[in-house]
Amino acid sequence: MKYIIGAYATAPSLAISDKALEKKFYEKLIDSIPQIRGLEIPFWGEEIHQFGSSFLLDIINPKWENVLTCIPGTMSYLAKEPSFGLASDNSKGRKNAIAMYKRVNDMLKKMNDKYGRKSIITVQIVTAPSMGKSGVRSSVDSFMNSLDQIMSWDWDGARIVVEHCDRFSPHQPFEKGFLSIEDEIKGLLKISNQYNIGLTINWARSAIEARSVNTPIQHLKLASANNLLSGLIFSGVSSNDELYGQWKDTHMPFADSYNSKYYEEKSLLTKENIKQTLASINLEELDYLGVKLLSMPIEKNDVERRVGINLSAISILDQILL
Repeated sequence: MKYIIGAYATAPSLAISDKALEKKFYEKLIDSIPQIRGLEIPFWGEEIHQFGSSFLLDIINPKWENVLTCIPGTMSYLAKEPSFGLASDNSKGRKNAIAMYKRVNDMLKKMNDKYGRKSIITVQIVTAPSMGKSGVRSSVDSFMNSLDQIMSWDWDGARIVVEHCDRFSPHQPFEKGFLSIEDEIKGLLKISNQYNIGLTINWARSAIEARSVNTPIQHLKLASANNLLSGLIFSGVSSNDELYGQWKDTHMPFADSYNSKYYEEKSLLTKENIKQTLASINLEELDYLGVKLLSMPIEKNDVERRVGINLSAISILDQILL
């Protein structure tokens, strides 16, 4: 089995500005994990790496099949403009989001031109903004208006998929607070016969939504039942951890399984929960399967651990999938 690795979440550059250290991390990651199918590549709003796009483009294996995620850029813009997003009822916020996705489209073409092939299999979009913010409104109609525009562009064969994040709830703190998966499906079904679109599930983000390890399974089944399931990314979460927080979207590593070297004791991403999640769907439906993990504390200079939590996670998945 080959996997998508959200390496940017583990990379030193999230907190440490050191090109040599960053390069060392990626070299060790690539040498240690032959099961890499490709990377989950972050679009930060303009570039795909803090040191400039060329830095990461020169590291990526030209033969990899990668996923492009738009969450980093979205969250960056939301911090400055709360109404930013494809689902925003604010015309300026929606216009600015569409402009960012045009830059995503340009980046995809730049990557494919560099490698001489279709190197991006999916582009993950999100249904921002966060509805819990004062004066911020979003809707399926606004999201559909945005989709009408971005789906008219040439995505060079890449599938456009909604990366579901925890929905807004007035009854509990939220991490992202975007549209519900039911609303996302409602919108996607309107154009699913016309375009190659889908849904991807991040395990932790779905668990965070209802404070339950059963929610990822429910979301996977819902996406599958509507013929929209595209990807599954395993990120962990805890109901209470000193470093990773309480139901926080901090990409917690896996729990201890099969005597793994690198793990987090309080992670809900246990062997049992992973098995139940994978057993809930037909894996052949997936366009991709992967992991996205964060090494805490993020400012600690420890390449061995940063690579190790990815290696341990892939080893656990391999043993479960045997």
